[in-house]
Amino acid sequence: MINRRRFMVGSGSLAAAAALSSANAEEGKPVEPAAPIKTRMFWTWDHSTEWALNRPGAQTMGALNPYFRDRAAFEADYSKLLEWCGEHHIDAVVIWGLLRDVHGGVDAAKKLCDVAGRHNVRILCGVGLCAYGGVFYEGNSPWSMAKHLAAHPELYALSENGGQMRSNYHACPSKKENQDYVAEALHWLLKTLPLGGVQMETGDTGVCHCAQCRARRKYDVDVLSWEDMALMYPLATEAIRSVSPDAMVVCETYTNPEPHPDPKKQGGFGTRRPGWADECLERFPKKVYVQWVCDQLVRPNAGKWTKAGSVSSQDRHNVMRAHFSTYWMGRRRGELATDSIAEMVQKSITANFDAISLFGEVSRVCAGPELNYLALENFGSAANPKAELDLFLDQVAAPLLGGPRQARQYLNYARLLDADRGQIPNALKEIYAQCALYPPPISHRWAWLGEYLNSFVAE
Repeated sequence: MINRRRFMVGSGSLAAAAALSSANAEEGKPVEPAAPIKTRMFWTWDHSTEWALNRPGAQTMGALNPYFRDRAAFEADYSKLLEWCGEHHIDAVVIWGLLRDVHGGVDAAKKLCDVAGRHNVRILCGVGLCAYGGVFYEGNSPWSMAKHLAAHPELYALSENGGQMRSNYHACPSKKENQDYVAEALHWLLKTLPLGGVQMETGDTGVCHCAQCRARRKYDVDVLSWEDMALMYPLATEAIRSVSPDAMVVCETYTNPEPHPDPKKQGGFGTRRPGWADECLERFPKKVYVQWVCDQLVRPNAGKWTKAGSVSSQDRHNVMRAHFSTYWMGRRRGELATDSIAEMVQKSITANFDAISLFGEVSRVCAGPELNYLALENFGSAANPKAELDLFLDQVAAPLLGGPRQARQYLNYARLLDADRGQIPNALKEIYAQCALYPPPISHRWAWLGEYLNSFVAE
């Protein structure tokens, strides 16, 4: 939990930095550059997070999966992750599936909140307001969406053909009973756990088509609805802040910020924002973190991120997230993506974003994700305000890989997966030769790259 003491310490540090910058300017010394990215986050599902290695049950992809590890693994996974975040200026960790009976429920979550507090990291509970499990993701709790809808089946969302949307436990957002339930559940959550905040979603696997929802909405829907977000996020935020006024509240949009070419069209996950998005954003509470996705706007995809894809930073923060180093969106779990992350952060800064989120499910023992996580820490910071890849390679990656030239070689070898896999066998000889030249930590990173690349050509 981020408490008032940490806030005051942080404020004091910022004030001191501002005073130092002013003094330097008066003395003609170089002024320390501002850090355009103020907040860094990891996004995780409990079932796919594996930081405590060599234990059974970890999964490599999915949403809504059952959990196959045990409570000890769950606590160890996130304790290791939170400790690393505290050492590397990652401000928050989103945990979907935080509350499950199978891995300890409230007791285990409290333990992780204690770990987070010791390392000055916020835990954000992933909460589905109309789907994705509700507050208590899985278990015998009145705050489980599955339990709520089982007790009140008349509150299910309805599909276009009028059937109840029982898959993923979709709740109708227009029903006052569901709205009250969400508010009460969030009130319980923040009173029960010393969380740093909540990352909430209305759902991207279908929307309610009941008569009440159809009459309420003015605009098109797909598997998601911006109007549902504008309805649910204010009442949910009010419930959260009534208990924890300083809680970090992240509101997912599932959308990239480029305008949709058809002003009357609502797309699905990752597609462009509809023509009425700004109207809906005006209804989002002030000072929340509005979260977007950019996979279609950065390499290896060819989408253009134009000036029209900028966001307003006047009343709300804006988080950009992407699915690097996962199997989502055509990516690869464990991939090295520092060049793509640099592009992401550069374009995000230009578009007025002040926060970045990456998946943090893979252990930093894997060198590709480790370098990605260090890039998240570095890009957009005071040490690298323009998110320059060369600066990162020289100052951060080089000491870990044997030098600046070796850091560039490392990235070039990793890019062979997309450029020319036929060159990988010859590259492996050079990669494994590096292992004999350096101390174990550096050799380990080269060995990891060799094994990762070899896995794609050894079959």
